[in-house]
Amino acid sequence: MKRLFILLLSLFLLTPFSAHASTTVTLTAPSHRHLDGTFFDDALATDLLPDGKYGSLIFHKSTFVSNWKIDPAFIEDVNAMTINYQVSGLGEGKGKEAATAFMNRLKTVTSIGRVEALPYSNPSEYWVNKFMPHDRGYILDVSASRLTSLLGRFTYAPTQYASKKYFSLTSPQIRLINLSSARIQSSASYLDSQLLENYKLSQVKLLSVSITQTQRQTLAYDLAAQLNTLRDSIRISRGKFTITSANQKLPITLTNDFPKPTVVNLSINSINQRIFVDDIKLITIPAKSKMQVLIPVKAYTSGDSGFTVTLRTKDGSVFGQTTTYPLTVAFISPVATWITTIAAVVLFGAAILKSLRRFRKGKRSHEHR
Repeated sequence: MKRLFILLLSLFLLTPFSAHASTTVTLTAPSHRHLDGTFFDDALATDLLPDGKYGSLIFHKSTFVSNWKIDPAFIEDVNAMTINYQVSGLGEGKGKEAATAFMNRLKTVTSIGRVEALPYSNPSEYWVNKFMPHDRGYILDVSASRLTSLLGRFTYAPTQYASKKYFSLTSPQIRLINLSSARIQSSASYLDSQLLENYKLSQVKLLSVSITQTQRQTLAYDLAAQLNTLRDSIRISRGKFTITSANQKLPITLTNDFPKPTVVNLSINSINQRIFVDDIKLITIPAKSKMQVLIPVKAYTSGDSGFTVTLRTKDGSVFGQTTTYPLTVAFISPVATWITTIAAVVLFGAAILKSLRRFRKGKRSHEHR
């Protein structure tokens, strides 16, 4: 018995320590997609192969892994490749088979052991605290829920950010991120939870410590385009009008692309003193629809005029761009009509008087003959 124990102990000691040790593997990568989901390169097509940069971590080094730390943004990129996908400037991507094999293998090797989500897109804690302090905990929780959905198993939420790294941002990028935060906040009540989550995580991608400055600038352009779309989700139709009476109501069309009804105020201002217009408050626009609103206009004198309309939310935030409506006032006001009538009477009277004078003069000339 003693000899058997010594033999087993010897075998254990001779076996490489790594075979018994608990190991942790971290899976994260820079984003390879635009915010609209289109890939800007196809580098993952080779990196996911069994001998590739990321494939080797799960095909060859996963036997004794007991802890996994996985970035859900990276796995979303991989998952998007498991169907036919497009790469900007290159057409259809080549990594569908590699991505499918990677996802199948990842689900297998992570079916046992502990899986913890990394913060989505591995952002810098420094910049998250700077731009999104109120969403700090939200980002950690959302990261776990996204990874759970992708792997089909429970995953632990991260308790802290993986990196506190500081990196420089350009002034335009800083202004853009601040504008993004303000726009998302003002739109939050009109968005469903999934859309709101997507917008916030798009902003987080810009704060990733993994991407290059070139990639960061690409994502900055994407975020700017995304903000324009969000800004124009509530908008006003353009047009121009002619009015022919002192009081008239002019129709404009409001569009709401949000998945929820929106309540807006219209700030309306005339561009000169020929007309008077006033604000219209608390207009409810149904979700995903258009509606027509009548703008009361009071005109004073004929000529060229116009008015501007600005959409505002109940808290005063501006949506979209201020729209200007050119307006031609083509009518004779009551005062002008009165003056014209008097002038016509005077002229008519003058004409009669002149005729009488001619008649009398002609009569006198006839009598003298």
